[in-house]
Amino acid sequence: MKATRTCRTVIASMVGALLCALCAQAQPRPVGLPVAGLSVPPAGPIAYPAAEALSVRPDAAGKTIRVPQDQPTIRAALDAAADGDTVLLAPGRYEGGVRIGGKAVTLASQFLTTGDAAWIEKTVIDAGKKEFAIYVADTCKPATRIIGLTLRGGSDGIACHAQCSILHNHFVGSGDGIDYEGGGGVCRRNVFDDCSDDAIDLDGDCAVRIEDNVLRNCRDDGLEIRLEPYKAKETLEILIRNNLIAGSGEDGIQIIGYPSPSNRRFWIERNVIRRTAKAAIGFMDDADTHEDYRAAPVTDPVYLVNNTLLDNTWGLTGGANLVAVNNLFAGTKRTAVLKSTGHSIFSHNLFWQNGTDWKDSVIDAATAICKDPMLDADGVPAAASPCVDAGTATVKRGQVTLFTLPAGTHAGRAPDIGARSRLPL
Repeated sequence: MKATRTCRTVIASMVGALLCALCAQAQPRPVGLPVAGLSVPPAGPIAYPAAEALSVRPDAAGKTIRVPQDQPTIRAALDAAADGDTVLLAPGRYEGGVRIGGKAVTLASQFLTTGDAAWIEKTVIDAGKKEFAIYVADTCKPATRIIGLTLRGGSDGIACHAQCSILHNHFVGSGDGIDYEGGGGVCRRNVFDDCSDDAIDLDGDCAVRIEDNVLRNCRDDGLEIRLEPYKAKETLEILIRNNLIAGSGEDGIQIIGYPSPSNRRFWIERNVIRRTAKAAIGFMDDADTHEDYRAAPVTDPVYLVNNTLLDNTWGLTGGANLVAVNNLFAGTKRTAVLKSTGHSIFSHNLFWQNGTDWKDSVIDAATAICKDPMLDADGVPAAASPCVDAGTATVKRGQVTLFTLPAGTHAGRAPDIGARSRLPL
């Protein structure tokens, strides 16, 4: 029986490689597919968005107000705080409906002073049936920070209307974990569990860095982003990097176009998106969030770099100005890449055991790899994986270099394919 199973495995691998080769022959290297009404020019060069360090320590210039030792309630402590002060919560359960506005303060558990993650679960702001656990008003200053708390319930865990930093928190059972309404800033190292709507919802004029988070088992989308009308000259930058998005009830990341123009740019890098009920990354239009796989030709530039999309119902659907390199699409039940057209570029991507690898899309078949990626349970390729050193560090459109990945972003002579590198970076 063991020999028979091995033989079947070898045959299946040979058949998969043959089918991929035939697919590549059937779809020669394209230069673009037309999209009706597409008038946005190709995106120009972009600088690689470097990492930004953020301190997870009390502000040395401010004082610390302890709750309940110095002030009996969060509200009283916030009222007493000045710019740069820290409101430090003792372990316990606090009532939601907390409002922050008009100043730059840090609201945190003792995780801030100890670095011990156990304080996160012990320090709970519970919204219950209230609208939110924390409300960040548009009068808040950008140095505002929310660090190391568990936020439960509410229509929103945090309703964010300003630029601020949301770090190392645990969101449990909210409607939206974070509902950005024209706010933004940095969302880093948070865990979102069992949101009844979206883990993170971006509306309005949001510029945000979403990094190193875990988004699990949201009933709707992991990330929902509405491209509501925005005509200012300054481009809104949205960075989505190194997140795990798993078990979403609809899309992992959903980008929703509107009839009016947008001026946004997306960098989506090193995310693992797996087991989504609908699309891992889905583009919609006409302000419609109800995923129907229309694969809308949204023209905002999207740079899709070194992501791993595993075991989703659909993979990437839509987009008309995508630059997609070094991505891994495996185990997609339906189509891994559907109707990604227009100015899009797809090169150095790996496809394996998908219902269909690509359809009606701009794929550079000459650089597509159709082999077993040989991943471990964490999505890291084995030493002999075809992912290793198989990516590209430089992407061009014609003679124009769109971007170059710095040497520090990959460990070998070339980037690996997928989100998880074989060697530490």
